[in-house]
Amino acid sequence: MEIKSPFTVRVLFLLIISFVFSQTYAQSKVQKLYESGNYMKCINISNKNIKNGKDKLSSYLYKSLSVIELYDSDKLRELYKYPVIEALKGIHKLEKFKVKYPSDYFYSENRYRIDKIIRFAERKADSLFYANNIGGSLRIYYKFRAIYPQNNYYLYKYSKLLNFNSYAVLESDKNLTEKHLHERMYEVFANCKKYFRRNTRKELIEDLNLLYNDTACDLQTASTILVLYPQKIGHDTEFEQQVMKFQDKYMQIKMLLEINKKRASGYVCGGLLIDPRPPLILSNCLSRTARKYAEYMQKENIFSHTGKGDSTPWQRAKEEGCSADAENIAANYTDNTKVVLKQWLDSEGHCKNIMGFHKEIGIGNAGNYWVQMFK
Repeated sequence: MEIKSPFTVRVLFLLIISFVFSQTYAQSKVQKLYESGNYMKCINISNKNIKNGKDKLSSYLYKSLSVIELYDSDKLRELYKYPVIEALKGIHKLEKFKVKYPSDYFYSENRYRIDKIIRFAERKADSLFYANNIGGSLRIYYKFRAIYPQNNYYLYKYSKLLNFNSYAVLESDKNLTEKHLHERMYEVFANCKKYFRRNTRKELIEDLNLLYNDTACDLQTASTILVLYPQKIGHDTEFEQQVMKFQDKYMQIKMLLEINKKRASGYVCGGLLIDPRPPLILSNCLSRTARKYAEYMQKENIFSHTGKGDSTPWQRAKEEGCSADAENIAANYTDNTKVVLKQWLDSEGHCKNIMGFHKEIGIGNAGNYWVQMFK
């Protein structure tokens, strides 16, 4: 054990006190400017500090706070074209710091201040959306996605601004796969009351309207809402109107809902009573696979589970980026989904596929050829 002299101890103590005092003073300078309402000066001093590598954490924080306080100021608009984005840049730096130094006190002590900036940015993004400034709102949620790439709520909001067009979302994030995107979106809808709180019903009806009016409707997302809405909210007139609209426009939705009715009540397949099963969700990937194979059978005038080059259903699904464990095919000269579905239900093997332990279904049609795929 090392013993230090009293003089050495005093010197060390004074050095520590001096260091703490200097840090406290440096931190309190921008904080005092902010708390005194001198927001523009706080921004200017913070910018100088950041440039000189001095007191960067406090400068990022109080600059961002000052930016949101001056949001409607002409002077701020002259300085920053997108003030909310500027405020979020500071949050991005603080989040990176937290990841690098998880035990540091600064982030935790200022959590409520950081939350204030985040909530402000969310409100502004939503107000821009309702003012039909989609570009402005998209810009903010794009920044949120950069800061919090694993946050499902921000992914949902970003997707919504793109009318839930999965191709557009995936184009903007090369690290995201179609499967992962829809898994995360499902998690949001399955826990919608947690994410949307009081506005749950309004949000979901609004989402269905966006999906219905989009020419590139993401049927997987639409089917997820249509299936989960009654479970989470219940039935109401506006929802039932949405159901009718989607059924009239999309045969896949019409057949899906018919299948889910059978699954909900149980069904007799070849003399064997199958217990009730949970509802299925449409899979974009499986539907794409089913449609392409229906088109292939129509073009080649064949009726077989074996496709081009002796391909199997599982190979065809894999080529599209998903997997399958069952396939039904039918040839019927009708566009009535109920007639085609009954044809499958009257066949024991096909019926068992429909009533099986699956979570997703793909539905495709071309002329008189019909295909179902399950996973």
